[in-house]
Amino acid sequence: MDRRDFLKTLAASAAFTMFRPWDTMAADQRMNRPVRIGFIGTGNRGTYGVITSMSHNNNVEIYALADLFRDRIDKVLPHLNDLNKAKGLQPIAPKNIYVGPNAYLELLKDDKVDAVVIATPAYAHPFIFEAAVKAHKHVYCEKPAAPDAYGAVRMMKAAEGIKDLSLVMGFQVRYSSAYDEMIRRIHRGDIGKVVAAQLYYNGGGGGGKKPAVEDDEFRIRHHFQYLSLSGGVLNDQAIHVIDICREVLQANPLYAFGQSSDAGRKFEYGDTHTNYQAIYKYPNDVNVSVQQICVGQATGGVCARFFGEHGTAEANYSGGVFITGPNKWDSGANNALSDADALKGKSFIESIVSGNYINQIEDGCNTTLAAIMAREACFEGKKVTWKEIANGKQRYGDQPDLKQFM
Repeated sequence: MDRRDFLKTLAASAAFTMFRPWDTMAADQRMNRPVRIGFIGTGNRGTYGVITSMSHNNNVEIYALADLFRDRIDKVLPHLNDLNKAKGLQPIAPKNIYVGPNAYLELLKDDKVDAVVIATPAYAHPFIFEAAVKAHKHVYCEKPAAPDAYGAVRMMKAAEGIKDLSLVMGFQVRYSSAYDEMIRRIHRGDIGKVVAAQLYYNGGGGGGKKPAVEDDEFRIRHHFQYLSLSGGVLNDQAIHVIDICREVLQANPLYAFGQSSDAGRKFEYGDTHTNYQAIYKYPNDVNVSVQQICVGQATGGVCARFFGEHGTAEANYSGGVFITGPNKWDSGANNALSDADALKGKSFIESIVSGNYINQIEDGCNTTLAAIMAREACFEGKKVTWKEIANGKQRYGDQPDLKQFM
C-alpha cells in the first residue's frame, strides 16, 4: 500500500480497523487475535517510542523479548507488561524472554511471533534483519540501516525481491500528516521546480568521563559515541531531514563534500564528531546544504526548507510546516511530529493485517547511504560520489564479536 493512500484512508477506516474481525488477513496471517510482536534490543527509543506507540494504536501483543543484557530487559519489562495489561493481554511469559548473543536467534525460532521490531545498536541491524527475513518474520527496523555502507548494502540485498513480508525502516517523519501534505504539494508543483534546499538538525549534547575499562560491553552500552556502532550523529539524527530531502527530490544525491569536527565534545570516550557541514549535489543541478550540531546546550531546531522557482516550503519539528509564495499554505501544526510514530506503526501493522505488504528497505538503505556519503566526505575533506558509497566498500572493522558474551 502506498504511504499516501494509507494516510488518506486512515481517518475513515481507523475505528473499523481497530475492532473488525481479522478474517481479512492474508492466508499465512489469518487470525482472530492481536499481531504478536517480538522486540529485539530493548533500549529507550524502541521501548518508549516504537513499541509504546505501536501498542497504543494497534491490535498487537508484545509477545517476546531479546537483548544481549538481562538488566536492559528488567528495566523495561514492567512498562511492556503494563502495555499488554491495558489491552487485556497477559504479561510476557518468562519462556519468551531471551538473553545473550543468540537471544535474537532464539526469538526468531518461535513460530508464534508474527513480526519483530529491531531496535538494537545500528551495527547489529543488518545481520539481525537477515536472520528475521530468513525466519519469515515481518520486520520494523529502526533507522539507520547500518553505521557503514557495507552494512546498508548488506541489508538492501537481504530484502531484495521480498514481496510476501512487510519490511520497513523507522523513518517515521515522512508519516507525519503535516510533512506528508507538504511533500504532496511540492510534487504537484506548488513551489515550482525545486532549485535548492537547506537541511539542519541542531541540538545539545551531553558528556561522560572516561571509564576504567573501555571494553566491548561498555562500547555497546554507549554505542552512540562510537562511529563503528552507530555511525555518529549525522547518521542517527540528521538522517531524518536527509530522508525528507530524498523524498521531496525523489532521487539519490550525486556527490557530497564538507567538513566536520569534534569541537566542544564533552565525552572522554568514543570517536564521534559533534558538528558537520556538508553540501550535496542532486540531479537537475539542485544544491542541498546539511548541518548537524550536537554539542553542549546548543539549540537551533530541526528544519527541511525547499526553495522553488515560485515559492518556499518549510518543515520544522516545532515551528510549523508551511509554504510561502503564490500557493501559500499552512498545516496549522505546532508539533509536526505528533502523529508520525502512530501513523508509521499503524501503516506497518495494517499492511500485515490486510496482506498488502510493503517493502521499504531499499529506500531506507539509500537514505542511510546518503547520510554516510556526507559523513565520509566530511571526514576525508574531499568530494565523495554516490558510486563510491553505493558499492558498499566503506566498512568499519572494529564491531564487537557477540560470541564473547556467551
